[in-house]
Amino acid sequence: MKLVWAIVQNEDAGNAMKALNAKGYRATRINTVGGLLKRGNVTILAGVEPEQVDDVINTLREHCQARGASKDAPAERARAVVFVLDAPGFLQV
Repeated sequence: MKLVWAIVQNEDAGNAMKALNAKGYRATRINTVGGLLKRGNVTILAGVEPEQVDDVINTLREHCQARGASKDAPAERARAVVFVLDAPGFLQV
């Protein structure tokens, strides 16, 4: 089992979640704020089998956009920041 932990831009989160759910992935959305500029973003957590990790990452790539620098955000913003962690299992209680 793998835990895909993705931090995506607030503007992309809805489409990313819909796409993941349409493919049958169960994911949890957590609204978060981070970084120097305190911009809103979303953390998406999904527990998947190892062979599904690439599909989840590709789905995020398709539905998240990189955004250029602006007056409010002087640095370019990535599509998403994704961590893949080993998870020995999970329980639903």
